[in-house]
Amino acid sequence: AARASKTPNRRKMILTNCAACAAPLAHDAPRCIRCHTRYCNKTCQHDHWRRGHKQICKKIHRGGNAEQYYADKKYKEAVAEAVEACADDTKGQGTA
Repeated sequence: AARASKTPNRRKMILTNCAACAAPLAHDAPRCIRCHTRYCNKTCQHDHWRRGHKQICKKIHRGGNAEQYYADKKYKEAVAEAVEACADDTKGQGTA
């Protein structure tokens, strides 16, 4: 019998651009060992580390690595925007 996975099956977006310069990525692009953030080359990876990736790398790793972390971040941003739009739409409407 097949063994069920202990982690839930989540859909992940595929990061297709370098985290440092936004250039399109090759399929075998280098990535951060800890959080799997992807880069077009080692130079961009090193530059991104010095510009702040060092401070958020562990947070990204704890958030499910780069794919899941950024998908969750985009989701939270979309929800916040939808909540704000809904609040604007219902402004001034009272309860009966």
